[in-house]
Parts: sequence; C-alpha cells; structure tokens
Amino acid sequence: MPLLCEAFAAPPPAGPCTVAGASPEALLEILRPEVNLAIWGREIPRSIQGAMRRAAAQPFQASVEAPPDHMAEALESHLPAGLPPELLVDIHGLAIAFATIAGQPAIRARLEVVTDQPCPRFHADAVGLRLLCTYRGAGTQWLALPGGGAAAQDLCAESLSRMESLGTGDVAILKGEGHPGNAGRGCIHRSPPMPPGAPARLLLCLDEAGRIPL
Repeated sequence: MPLLCEAFAAPPPAGPCTVAGASPEALLEILRPEVNLAIWGREIPRSIQGAMRRAAAQPFQASVEAPPDHMAEALESHLPAGLPPELLVDIHGLAIAFATIAGQPAIRARLEVVTDQPCPRFHADAVGLRLLCTYRGAGTQWLALPGGGAAAQDLCAESLSRMESLGTGDVAILKGEGHPGNAGRGCIHRSPPMPPGAPARLLLCLDEAGRIPL
C-alpha cells in the first residue's frame, strides 16, 4: 500500500505526522502515536456524482447516534427526503471502518449540506477521533503544524502558506485534543472558504458517541 509520511528521525517527533494512502488501510495509521491525520485518497466515481449533486440540492442537517451497522438507516430516517442508495452504501462502510478503528460500539454521525463557512478559523477539535468526508464541494483545509489548538490561535503568514486541502471524496481521520495522550497536539484544520457561486458542500462527520450532544 503506498503511503506518504513526513520524514522524521526516531524517536517519534513532537510535531505531527500525516499519512496518506490510496487504500482504506491508510486510515489505520491514525492509531500510531505520532500520526494526527490519516487520509484515504479516493475520488467519487463519475457514476454516482449525479446522485451526490441531487443529495446536496436542498440544505439539511441530520445528527444521530447509532451502532455502525444501522448508521445509514438512522441518518436517512432523520431527513425529509431519501438518500441515494450509493450514498447509503458508502456511509455504511465508513461507519463500520470508523467504529472499528475508534473501538466504539456506537458512533455519532452528522450529514449536512453546507452553504457557508461554519468554521472559518483554523482550530483543533476537542474530540478523540473524527472522520470527515466531503462528498460534494471543497474539502477540509489543514496544516501540518505542531501545537494543536493553542498554535492555531496565532498563525503567521508563513504557516498559512503551508495549508493543504482534502479532495472531494477523500476520507480523513483527524486526531483531536481529546484523544488519549494527544492534548496540545490536535490536527489543525478549518472549513474551506465558500466564494460566491461555489457549489454547496455535502459533508459527513463521524465522531465517537457521547462526546457531543445531539
């Protein structure tokens, strides 16, 4: 499996390490202590891009907590209109993968159409592990910098020049400040800007259950 990892000398560095791969096994790398962002790089197949566009046609937000096997159905039951079958199948697979990696019998999911920039400032989340996948529109922006949430509050122009973005369809697991042993080392990221005329984003966010009120 091809992986891309910033080069650090042993022992594990104080700064963050990002791992990316072309297969879902790349997400397992988030369990390494020095890794705070693991990316499965993939593209939404052309055959279902139309379905993603239709799913994002109207603003909505649905948040549920459920076992991974029932996550897709639970989300669909909280929406005014049904989801494309292709999207349900993908959510089902991601929910099972995330719950397995996080070691959780139930997880929290939020599926929403985003038409603005809800998190414009770079920050690190106060969560354990978080999975993000943008099915349509621009992906999450991130910085491979040490210091977590404290460093995110005082970024300079040089730091911002190192900004990178997830692609549409990419699956990423971010390690937050609440992960055991990761205080002050959470992945620094933000929502992408939404310039006039930009397509609405269809975003899936998976968290460990119980951390965030529904």
